Amino acid sequence: MARPIDPEKRAAILQAAKMIIERDGYQSAKIAQIAAEAGVAAGTVYLYFDSKEAIAAALASEFFELASALTRKHAPQLTEPNGVENYIDAVVEFAIANKTLLEQLKPNPKMAEDEYSKEKRRELQGQMISMLQDQMDKGIIDSYDPRGLASLIFGIMHSVVMGVVVFKDYPREIYRETAAKILRKALQPSATA
Repeated sequence: MARPIDPEKRAAILQAAKMIIERDGYQSAKIAQIAAEAGVAAGTVYLYFDSKEAIAAALASEFFELASALTRKHAPQLTEPNGVENYIDAVVEFAIANKTLLEQLKPNPKMAEDEYSKEKRRELQGQMISMLQDQMDKGIIDSYDPRGLASLIFGIMHSVVMGVVVFKDYPREIYRETAAKILRKALQPSATA
């Protein structure tokens, strides 16, 4: 009979993996190190994850789960005063808190290609599309293809995050100001309304 999965042990393995990856980088992280840090035998790790790649996929899935919660919280307020700025700030702070994982995803996008991560990204996109469609239906913002607008919003946010957190090529305020101007214009009511 299969041994029951202990959610606390799984969480400890993921936490240990995150710490090791942050410290040593994904390529240098070893299952034995992760097991030792989690306080379990190396074989125990394999009861929960088939490989280091599976651990990375689980970490990416957790990342997208948190990003989805962030979108659920902030996206409905995008059209409110300072809503865009609050969303940008929340996304940047989230990215700063998860900087190492972002840096690991950048050179290895396959880390986030498991089905659960894909589903979480689709959920994230769906939340934004639904919110935008609702805002359009109410005449709060101009009519666009909501999928295209959602994709552009995420594209802008991705550029802000990568520029501010990973590449650090321009000051945060420049990205914030520019992205906020673009998004506020896109999220205005129709000029003919």
